[in-house]
Amino acid sequence: MHYQKFIPTTELQSFVECFYEMSGFVENELDVQSPPSCYGAIVINDGDAYLAYQGNNEKTTVPKAFVCGIFTSIYHLVLKGKINQVGVVFKSTAIHNVFNLRMSMLVNSRMDLHLLLGEETQPLIQSISHATCIEDKIKVLEDFLLALIPQAKSRLSIIDDVAFFMDEKAGRVVIEEVAGRYHISKRYLEKRFLEKVGVSPKFYARMKRFGKLANKAVHASKIDWQDIVEENGLHDQSHLVKEYIEFNKISPAKYYQKHQEMIRFVDDINLYKPKQRKEEH
Repeated sequence: MHYQKFIPTTELQSFVECFYEMSGFVENELDVQSPPSCYGAIVINDGDAYLAYQGNNEKTTVPKAFVCGIFTSIYHLVLKGKINQVGVVFKSTAIHNVFNLRMSMLVNSRMDLHLLLGEETQPLIQSISHATCIEDKIKVLEDFLLALIPQAKSRLSIIDDVAFFMDEKAGRVVIEEVAGRYHISKRYLEKRFLEKVGVSPKFYARMKRFGKLANKAVHASKIDWQDIVEENGLHDQSHLVKEYIEFNKISPAKYYQKHQEMIRFVDDINLYKPKQRKEEH
């Protein structure tokens, strides 16, 4: 199985975090954990159907093409057979700006792409399916999104500035101070943040902070958990454990062990190797 990330063209970089491709064949059922992130996505699957579940929820078949919002805790993909998937990972406010969706309705859920795009769905899927290489598939998605950028820019607001600021600070902010910085009320910030991002600004900040510390922890060859606590402004190690249990449903030590096991497997199958696309002139 193969995984690649693609950096979007310059005009899309304010809205798109990356494009990605996952392809190959999984002979025996594979359960892949995906930690929570502050991104939404559009995914188009031209391979075999696969399942997904979150927490103790029942496994469900994932739509062949879907849009999803933020997932607030770890979820699992159960893969088997032919893998042939391409997707767009959007920045936190981008799906709202591009498609005018209220993002609170997409938290922890996937919606069939046809419900979002209507009659545009099938031509988009067919164009991707007929593309002969991954670069052409990504270009189909880029061209589709580039046509929507003018309306996305028209929906930009101060909430986008707030989200960008919180991203830069990796979630280490005080919401009342953020509201004051942008001369808006806390109530207005919370209401518009739910609309554009899907969760409250306070919860979003926690997710950003946890995402940064968890990513650093799993890629460390040797961990000092107390250092992790101090570097990320947590009260103590019990606070760290509480965050791991809420977001990853497992203790820090156990998650680190499982991730190291996955990394060994990932290295064997060449997953997560970013690839920079060449700009067209």
